[in-house]
Amino acid sequence: PLGVDSFFDEQLERGAFHLVGGPGHVRRRLLGADPARTVLDAHATHATKLSWHAAAPAGRAPEVAPADGPKAFLASIEQFHALGYTVRFAEVGALAPALARFMRALEFLLHQPVKASLFWSAAGARAPVHYDDNDNVVIQLTGRKRWLISAEPPSLHNAWRDVAEGTPALIEPQAVDLDEGDLLYVPRGTPHTVISETESLHLAIVFTPVTLREVIIAALDHLSDDDRALREKAIGRHDAGVDMVALSARVGAVLDGLQAAARSPEFLTTALQRRSSRVIGGLERLVGASPPPLTPYSRVRHSPLAMCHMLATPGMIDFCQPGEHINVHRGVEPALRFISVTPSFRVADLPGEMADEVRVALVGRLVTSGFLEVLG
Repeated sequence: PLGVDSFFDEQLERGAFHLVGGPGHVRRRLLGADPARTVLDAHATHATKLSWHAAAPAGRAPEVAPADGPKAFLASIEQFHALGYTVRFAEVGALAPALARFMRALEFLLHQPVKASLFWSAAGARAPVHYDDNDNVVIQLTGRKRWLISAEPPSLHNAWRDVAEGTPALIEPQAVDLDEGDLLYVPRGTPHTVISETESLHLAIVFTPVTLREVIIAALDHLSDDDRALREKAIGRHDAGVDMVALSARVGAVLDGLQAAARSPEFLTTALQRRSSRVIGGLERLVGASPPPLTPYSRVRHSPLAMCHMLATPGMIDFCQPGEHINVHRGVEPALRFISVTPSFRVADLPGEMADEVRVALVGRLVTSGFLEVLG
């Protein structure tokens, strides 16, 4: 396996690379032992959310329709395959616990959202030459695929397309053959195409690291919290004309202020802390439950998808978890920090000067939010 440090420090954004797995590799089971069955069983949520692509389809794509069971869903997919289309199933992360945990681990490391899609191709299917908007970790689940990947350095293209942008050039393509359990990393902006040598299912787990552009945006957002001028309108009616001389002076003044502020490591640290809080709060909400009666002797643990980010203000702690911000009095900060780093504990283990009733209430709130779950 490739170590986390090697991937993030040596491989990220530098070019495609391939890791051999095999049918028995743990990656092969990220979407369950039978990935086709996993997605077919999700017909109620995914049958009408398909997308598709083909380099040279034999006809117009069929209409997407609800499916009343796995057999009907499979029949719909086979209609696409008969015309040469590969079918894409978006948002499959919630369909398998192993995949959900892997994605959450990446989100924890990146402080960025991570998405997963499944691609189901018939033998002989071929994708158009294209590049992806995000870095792509490909896991081959079943069958074999050949990837042809441009040898040019990745462009790291923005998520939007240039005006009148055409098909990207596939320059000196390198062939990579994926078998079951293999992993392929393709940085964003890398032109490629894919050919299915057999019927094939692969996962695409996509993300974009925090770029310098996003750091600058975080700094500007932080500055705008304290500078009213940044929150005032800059342009009203476009049809009335814009005084570009005055506007450029205003923008230049703001950029001068941003440049001065951004030279402070403390300013950037706070800006990125606030950005992380917003990003994690924007992830899909954890599933909580009403806790049973708790006592100081109750044992709890982190839920499988638990992660958090804490942001301290003079009077409050923003305990940010996926989908929720929980504001708690600063006095329980030691207990919250203990909870955040301790996978399993008794309620009575919480540090700090507080009554047991407060400990029970704090743990109960985090069980309700889905961060903790009760053992036994």
